[in-house]
Parts: sequence; structure tokens; C-alpha cells
Amino acid sequence: MPGPFQPLCADSEVEFFLATEDPNGAPHSGITRRQTSVSSFSDNDRVKSSATGGTDPWPAERYLNMWVCPLGGGLLGYAQFPGGPAATDGVVITYTAFGTNGTAQAPFHLGRTATHEVGHYLNLYHIWGDDGSGCGGTDEVDDTPNQGGGNTGVPTFPRISCNNGPNGDLYVNYMDYVNDPVMVMFTHGQAARMQACLDGPRASLGSSSSIRSHSGPIVSWGPDRVDAFVVGTTSECFHKWQDGSVWGPSETGYESLGGICCSPIEAISWGSGRLDLFVIGTDARLWHKWWSGAWGPSNTGWESLGGICMSDPKAVSWSLDRLDLFVIGTDSRLYHKWWDGSSWGPSVDGFESLGGICISKPEVVAWGSNRLDVFVVGTDHALYHKWWDGSAWGPSVDGFESLGGICAGTPQVASWGPNRLDVFVVGTDSRLYHKWWDGSSWGPSVDGFESLGGICRSEPAVIAWGPNRLDVFVIGTDRALYHKWWDGSAWGPSVDGYESLGGTCIAGPFVTSSAPNRLDVFVTGTDNALYQRSWNGSTWSDWRYLGGVVLPAARLQEEPRPPEPVATPRPEPAPGLNGTAAL
Repeated sequence: MPGPFQPLCADSEVEFFLATEDPNGAPHSGITRRQTSVSSFSDNDRVKSSATGGTDPWPAERYLNMWVCPLGGGLLGYAQFPGGPAATDGVVITYTAFGTNGTAQAPFHLGRTATHEVGHYLNLYHIWGDDGSGCGGTDEVDDTPNQGGGNTGVPTFPRISCNNGPNGDLYVNYMDYVNDPVMVMFTHGQAARMQACLDGPRASLGSSSSIRSHSGPIVSWGPDRVDAFVVGTTSECFHKWQDGSVWGPSETGYESLGGICCSPIEAISWGSGRLDLFVIGTDARLWHKWWSGAWGPSNTGWESLGGICMSDPKAVSWSLDRLDLFVIGTDSRLYHKWWDGSSWGPSVDGFESLGGICISKPEVVAWGSNRLDVFVVGTDHALYHKWWDGSAWGPSVDGFESLGGICAGTPQVASWGPNRLDVFVVGTDSRLYHKWWDGSSWGPSVDGFESLGGICRSEPAVIAWGPNRLDVFVIGTDRALYHKWWDGSAWGPSVDGYESLGGTCIAGPFVTSSAPNRLDVFVTGTDNALYQRSWNGSTWSDWRYLGGVVLPAARLQEEPRPPEPVATPRPEPAPGLNGTAAL
């Protein structure tokens, strides 16, 4: 790269991985192959349909589709900009300019055609602004010099056009037309534009990833979509939904989904337009219903999943059509069941025992495919952890590792990236405490926590809406809602400070995110109605009255409750019950 261009070079911080599962959740290499009688395709999108000799795309909101085929007319590739039809979204590359081996042929043999076309896919224009050889076009990026048309081959420095001396055209840029060995960089402005695309029109990429999985009474399964579930005074489950800015069935109305609920509704979504609800019934069994275009098993019906449950259920999903459920049984052990896409395991009404003696409901998160991390509070009020790594439970089937602390409530956990965990608890002094796993060790130490201040009258509600971003909400002693956040480098508004969002709350909070930099937080007011505040990326909305008479899931404590003295030092499995068991 010519020396004057080196300060412009940026890391776009975008990485791609082959899919490991197909759209139905089945294991897959991420590559499909199609033998076709079509000798050559063009830019008419016929390669994107099996009906015209190509291959149908996977859902564009979750996958970058990339077709490799013979292209005619000297065309190396083409791409669809954000906002086009989902049925044709993606990138097409001729087989002689794809990758770095096999059929790749010089001078287009280093994979730069894919880099160039994915740049278009992420909303980058050609560096000269596509005005032919004129100097009036723009690529909408400030740090790329104006140039008169595209460059080809191997230009020499400086390549002057459009009075852009002394350094001339940025011909080493991926968005020019030069040979692969010459293309070596994006600029900082181009990287920012791609990130804006991933935060905007392509925000749904990865949104169904387990990293974004979030369960509770309030959930989101797509951009600007929020579903809220509450238990009414009749103990039925009631539902309302926000589609964009309008609430259904009305601003203050709810639809009844039946049931007699003895726990808050645990809702989760593992894909667009899919919801699964879980609740404990009057028989202490776990009950389930689902939405996949219609409510199953019926509008007001529920299916029984067995067990005798002494805690609210906790649900998590690490893949399409995959669910994992955790509850505490009458023996205070942790129990687990799962849906694998075709059946419930270990059986419809059975559970496997995971040991422990737990005094809190479980908190669970998945930060990657086939990965689960479970947290509970033990009889010594310390935090305990176990994990599923894809093949076995650690540290053992019925064992836990101690993470220390003296916890006055249920832990809350979030994951903003692979192999990253952030855990929050309220201590006996009513302050908020935090610890984290960074992929190699626990911080600030194995049994240590950092204090984040506050005097909390509720358990925290925590969410991660993007890499290295956390938002935490609690109710304060004045019953107002308070908020703090981690922006990747520091806690805001300070390490132990909070911003007040007002309100007079008797239950909650619950939070969800329907898009990057979008937050919706919900509380129950003193009139037992549901209220909402929203963050749109720059400002908080006023409180919005959503009606209803909500049976609070958990009212605020008037005073912190210190732990009772205990003799048992850690969760221990009771003898005689191992493997699979019914609760």
C-alpha cells in the first residue's frame, strides 16, 4: 500500500462463518450444490431460483446468501444492496473469481471479488460514485478521494484524476476494479458505513442467534416487534403485541390465552414469527403453548410437560426449533428437559436431574450453538454455575462450581458475544454486583464481584443488544425505575451511578430489544396496569399506559432480606437419584 494511504486503512470488524445449521435447524455444512443444465448465468437473478436452473436462497434476514456459478459476458460478480427483495438478496460470483484455490484464476484469485460484492451488500458504492468517468459522483464516504471512474489492472502510484493530487486515486481500495493483488483495504469511513448497515437495514442478521436469545414475560422475535404476556386477576394468561408503533389488539386491550397460571409467563422465540410460552399450573406441572401462525394446541389450550415444580421455569434456545427448560424440583435440585425439533427429551413429561440444592430459580443463557450456562444460588447464598459444552455437563452431571458472593436474589445473566458472560446479583446491602467471564477467566476473580452501587428494591433486568453493550434496569427505594449501561469501555452514567427514568413501580422491570440501540422496558404501576418506556437510539419516550389489571409476578421487598445462617457449604447432589428422573 502506498505510504500516504496507510492512515486511511481500517479494520471493518466484520467476520463471516459458514452456517452450521440449515433454516430448519438441521446440521449443515452451509454449502449446497446444484447440477444444472444452464451453461452461463447473467445478472438477471436466474441463478437464485431452482425453477430457473439455480438454487433457492435461505432466509435473507438470517443468512448472507452467496451463489457461485458460471457468469457470462466477462461479469465477475454482482450484489444486491440493502432494502431489495428477500428472494434475491445476496451476492453472486463467477466460479473463476471465487476463493483462493480450485477454479480460481489469476488475476482474480485472492477472493477479492467476494470482498468487493459483500461491500455492496453492506451498502458500499464504487469508490468513484458510478458517474462514469466524470468527477461529480460520490460514494457517500468522506475519507475516500474523488476519482474519475474505476481503475483496472495494476495502476502505479500516484494515479491522478479529478484534481486529486498529490496522492491521486485510492486504487488499492476494495471498491475499485483493480486486480486482486492490488486490492488491500477499506477506509475508516467505509467501515463505519458497513457497521451502520449492520445496525440498520441488515440488523436482523444474527438476530435469531442464541446470543440474542432473551426469555421472560416480554420478548421480541423481529425488528420493531414486541410481545407482552401477563397473568390477569383471573389467573389466565393475557397477551398483547406491538408491531412497529401500534399495540394490538388495542393500546390498552389484551387477548386471553387461557390457562390457570401459578407463575409468571416465560416466553421465548427461536425464530421469526415463532413464540413458545411456559407456565407452572395449579398442579405444579409445567405447561406449554406456542405460536407458529396460530396458537397451539388451541387459542386457550395448553399441553402438560409434567414435573412437580417449585420454581418459575426458565427457557433458552440456542438454535432454530431447539428449546431447553430448567426448573427447581421439590427436592431443591435443578431439573432439565429439552425440545430437539421433533420430540421432548428425556420424554414428554420427564426431566433429567442436574443435582444441587438450590434456593433460587435458575438463570440460563446460551452464547453459542449447543452451549448452555446455568446459574443458581446455593444454600450458603453463594452463586453457583454449571455448563453444557455440546457433549457433557460441567463440572459434572450433578456438580456445580462456586463463584462466591452472598446473593439476596436470583442472578441475572446476559451474553453479548461468543464465550462472554455477564452476571448480576443484588447483595445483602441491596447494591448491585457484577462478575464476568471473558473466555478464559472470571473477573474480577473466581469468587469476586465488582460493586455497581445503587439501593435496589427489585432484581435487575439485564439485556445485551450488541457486542460489548449491556443495559441494566432496577427499581429504587423511591419506586422509580433506574438505568445504567456498559458502552464497551465504561459504565454510564458512572460506575456506581444510575439515571432515573421515573415512574412509581410495584413490580418489574422487564426489558427487551427489538433492534440494535432499541430498548423497551416494562413495569407494573401502582394501579396494577402495565407501563412501557422506549429508547430509540437517542431519546427515551414518556411512560406509555398499556392498561390491564396485572397480577404482579413479584412485588418489591420493603427491606432487604439477609440470608439465614446455613450449614451446607455448596449445592450437593443427594444420593440415589442420578441421570433421568421425573420431578
